[in-house]
Amino acid sequence: MKVSILATAVASLLSTGALAEIQVPDEVETIVVTANRYEQGVNDLISPIEVITKEDIQDLHAESITDVLKRLPGIQVANQGGTGQGASIFVRGRSSRNVLVMINGIRIGSATTGMANLSALPIQSVERIEVLRGPRASVYGSDAVSGVINLITSTEGKNETSVTGGIGSDGRYDTSTSLATSTDKSWLGISGAYEEADGYNVLPDSTNPIDADDDGYKNKYLVVDGGYAVTDSLTIKGTAFYQAHENDFDSPWVGNDMNESDAYNIGLIVDYKADQLASSLTLAQNQDSSKAFGQGVPGSDIQTDRTSVSWLNQYELTSDANLMGGVDWYKEEVDNSTTDLTDDSRSNSAVYVGANYQHDKYMAEMNVRLDDSSAFGTFTTYQLGAAYDFTETLRLVGMYGTSFKSPTFNDLYWPRYCSWWGCYEGNPNLEPEETTSGEVAIESSFELFDLRVGYHESKVEKLIASSGDTSVNVGEAEIKGVEVVASFDTYGLYHEVSYDYLDATNEDTGKELVRRAKNSGKWNVSYLADDWKLNVSYLYQGKRYSDAANTKELDSYSLTDVALTYYVTDNLSCGGKVGNLFNKEFETVSGYKTPERNYHASVNYTF
Repeated sequence: MKVSILATAVASLLSTGALAEIQVPDEVETIVVTANRYEQGVNDLISPIEVITKEDIQDLHAESITDVLKRLPGIQVANQGGTGQGASIFVRGRSSRNVLVMINGIRIGSATTGMANLSALPIQSVERIEVLRGPRASVYGSDAVSGVINLITSTEGKNETSVTGGIGSDGRYDTSTSLATSTDKSWLGISGAYEEADGYNVLPDSTNPIDADDDGYKNKYLVVDGGYAVTDSLTIKGTAFYQAHENDFDSPWVGNDMNESDAYNIGLIVDYKADQLASSLTLAQNQDSSKAFGQGVPGSDIQTDRTSVSWLNQYELTSDANLMGGVDWYKEEVDNSTTDLTDDSRSNSAVYVGANYQHDKYMAEMNVRLDDSSAFGTFTTYQLGAAYDFTETLRLVGMYGTSFKSPTFNDLYWPRYCSWWGCYEGNPNLEPEETTSGEVAIESSFELFDLRVGYHESKVEKLIASSGDTSVNVGEAEIKGVEVVASFDTYGLYHEVSYDYLDATNEDTGKELVRRAKNSGKWNVSYLADDWKLNVSYLYQGKRYSDAANTKELDSYSLTDVALTYYVTDNLSCGGKVGNLFNKEFETVSGYKTPERNYHASVNYTF
């Protein structure tokens, strides 16, 4: 989304009332940090990236991170029920295991499942979400195969206190509060939230009588961030996040039906900026633990501890060229209370370099990274990208690169584990998946109309899947896709429209990869008039298969959500959301019931 278009659209809508004093510049370029790990304008990027602001999240009355992600191009979402239940995303046809999730640039997630718990991430404390589509392993290493999601909580430059309370369907209620204060040299932000819902029976057709109950959840988290400018060149920052999540769930196998998870993330960042050089040192520690229990079965308590160090340097060689380089190191340790793993610790060291050049009509970038894993040896990944401006409003971009995905501890060592896909045994002989990816796109940008049409293709070797009850490198997969993304303004209505065609195939079997729809479309409309803000989101998901053999087909569906906000005063707003407006019945995971028509209302006061 080009902010210049949005600013034009909003400016045309503003009139009198509580919002009339907002000053919208003629053109504002959004600055992002996720693409190459240093600040860049979105117009200076070759890879497509979406930016979601705190205001966007509030206007949508989003109840989870997946509420936001499902609206974006190139992303498909599968839920084991509604909010608070297990969720998986597919970015350009690759699963959650192939998407790097970070909070303030620090890697999070479980080393056993290989992904972050999206249902428990702090949506109310997020200031901005940056979602990059496409491989970025040459910058971040393993996991950044199909995309990167960076949740940014920093409140630098803000001075406000906010309190929000809400109620919703299925016995949901939530409350959150935040405090942000800043001076010329320092800032501090503190925010927390509590959410709870009774839920509903997410597996209604189960023959197990224990599953005939409502599956609710509780979620609470605390986020703290701050910084102090020691000198004009040196700044010290700190970030901390704690989350506790409880949920009831149903599974197709007999066993546990309750889960408690905790996670924390602590980071210390030292930034140095002077003349042409910018250097950043990050020290971080995070933990992800999960305990499943219930149905009279002793639970397992699984914990990932990750310690990481990162040193990034960026040098402005000329006004047209930037050099980037640094080192990464992290160590992962896994503790399982019920199962002794053959190996419960591994470390990864990496060095990377990159260059970015932009002059007149030309733009080019190059990144190379060498990872050395204690478990798998060395891997070299690279990415090349270029863009050419035919005119001021039309440009051609192209990218090509490599990436890899390390097997998880579950994949390798756990004697028997169960996931959405079934129950498998680990295989210590697994090798990392290796992927080559390419993309070409035409982008056009006009005053009231932006359009991007792109084609992407990936080939996966040593694909990790099941053979019987064992995880193996089964062979190859090929993923081809077309993305069409447009944004425009019509008579006060701002539109974001996208269409995705995806062909994701296991080359060895000729079967489609599970839960990837060939066709999906999204249409998000917003309207601002006087003190009212309306958002309508439409989602179409085509048919897809729920099993690797392609014998169980999930029907296509259409979903419409409507959100409305009323700005009572400059400080007070209220509103609500109706999800699944037309009460459609659909499944994103076979057997799991998705929410019927549902409601959420909230009040926010800022002072």
